[in-house]
Amino acid sequence: MARLSRTWRFILGGLVGLLLLILLILAAFPWGVLRDRVSVKLAERFGSDVSIGTIERVEPLSFSPTLIVRDLRIAQPSWAGPGDLVRLRRIDFRFRVLPLLRGKFDLTALAIDGGRVAMVRSHDGRKNWAPDKRGGNGSASAITSLTVRDLVIDYRDAVQNRRFAVTVASDGQGFRASGDGAIDNRPVTVSLAGPTIAGDGAWPFTARVAGPTITVDAKGTMASPLDTRQMTVDLTARANDLKTLDALIEAGLFGTQPVKLTARVRHDDPTWVIERLSGTIGRSRLASANATVTKADERTGIDGRLHFATLSFDDLATDEGRAEAAAIERRIGPRVVPGTRINLAKMGELDGRLAIRVDRLLDMAGLRSLDTVLAIDHSRLTVAPLSVRLAQGKITGQVVVDQRGRTTPKTTFDLRLSDSRISTFAGGAPVDAPLRARVRLVGSGDTIRQAVGRSNGTIGFAAAGGVLPAKMASMLGADVARGVLTDDDAQARLRCLGLRLDVANGIGRIDPLLIDTSRAQTRGQGVVRLSDETLSIALTGTPKQRTLLHLDRPVRVTGRLQTPEVQIPPGVKSAGGILRMLGRAIKGDDTPRAGNADCGALVRRVLG
Repeated sequence: MARLSRTWRFILGGLVGLLLLILLILAAFPWGVLRDRVSVKLAERFGSDVSIGTIERVEPLSFSPTLIVRDLRIAQPSWAGPGDLVRLRRIDFRFRVLPLLRGKFDLTALAIDGGRVAMVRSHDGRKNWAPDKRGGNGSASAITSLTVRDLVIDYRDAVQNRRFAVTVASDGQGFRASGDGAIDNRPVTVSLAGPTIAGDGAWPFTARVAGPTITVDAKGTMASPLDTRQMTVDLTARANDLKTLDALIEAGLFGTQPVKLTARVRHDDPTWVIERLSGTIGRSRLASANATVTKADERTGIDGRLHFATLSFDDLATDEGRAEAAAIERRIGPRVVPGTRINLAKMGELDGRLAIRVDRLLDMAGLRSLDTVLAIDHSRLTVAPLSVRLAQGKITGQVVVDQRGRTTPKTTFDLRLSDSRISTFAGGAPVDAPLRARVRLVGSGDTIRQAVGRSNGTIGFAAAGGVLPAKMASMLGADVARGVLTDDDAQARLRCLGLRLDVANGIGRIDPLLIDTSRAQTRGQGVVRLSDETLSIALTGTPKQRTLLHLDRPVRVTGRLQTPEVQIPPGVKSAGGILRMLGRAIKGDDTPRAGNADCGALVRRVLG
């Protein structure tokens, strides 16, 4: 038994001794012998030539050794152009040895004396400083001491068309980085400053990017020096449009009118939280906004709210975009359906939800406010519930833009107009009545106009219980005599109006069009071509009373939705035409009489 006990003590002692020997070897390891090995590994990682002059150890025995690396050179990979990615004269760094046993490299102190780093991002998004996703478990967030002298960082980004050349210094007077560059070929100056990096803990900083087209000021605190993974920042930004600002924040923003914004931003990797965002975009005023943005598995998720006190959709385009839209309108004429782009190709990696509220819509006749939620999931955008308040009434429903597995999105419109009036859309017109409508269309296209112009479905309008000039009511019934002789101030009842378009490939065939007044009935046949908003309609009127002069040929309506043209049949205005109608009247009035339409059935049909 004693012999067995001695054996175990011998084994245990041997293990302890072996452990102590391993620790001693780690504490005294001559790291310089790994110079060639380190060069090879760096060359494999960056895909370019690497050379290291020397690697020296300062302390003979330490579990946090300091190494001196001289003349480090990493050439640019071939795709990034000529020159060097890294060229440093001297690097002193301290790291912890024991975490290496877990495959983790913890850098605690760093000193750089002279050199240049040239960072490049190509048009296809390749980064020379991160050529692959093998990052290992290295971390610089534990650095408690940073000293930098005579270091220049040159950064060029073809994706965002930006470049900066910054001189960095870090010593007892603090951390300083400043230089100049350009965003969209417009000059800017950049700066970053903070206290001396000589310990762990919260690190306050200020940063600024300034130029003729953009100024961004940031004041915040990082959880530890230069650790942007955890920080809180108060931002103030001015830019000639959101797209220019996006060159810095890379959120996929678009061109707009000039912006002035303030916000508080918190980053707790991988989540960004945007709070108290407010400001102006052109004449539009953003009262408040907040959002949480998270990146995971190459996808970005967003959950937020936008509250506009006022919004003009014209502000969501640059001057160039406005001029282009105006040129298109001059070429094709004014249109009712907007040419708003709905292609989601640039949002393929975005998911989430954004609630939008607009208290007052500017520059949109009859429209007052907007409430909706945008929800996007793998290239499928749902705008629902959608509520647009009008001067009278509201539009409700939803719009779905689906681009899953498609180059061109398919859009589904399901919208209702309720509690409105004709006068809301035809201000100044002598006709008024309560108005309802229903739109159900499905079409493909990169813009709303294209999707509607190629759509299938139905469009229906219904009005009932209104008024119109009696002279107009008679003319709609082809009762020429009463249309001429009726007093201009006389009124007639608009019992009901119903229009339904059965749409196939963007062509809406009328089935039916009926206008029923207290004096006459008018029926229409024809088509509305949604792709160019042209009309080809024939109107036939039937009076409800005996008439002296009755127009027995249809009135044609052509032109566009915004500018319709009414064409009276040839010869009607001539003396011969009038005499022919008088002749028929002398022989006896054989004109059919119209009865009252079943207005309830008509409304149900066109809106059903």
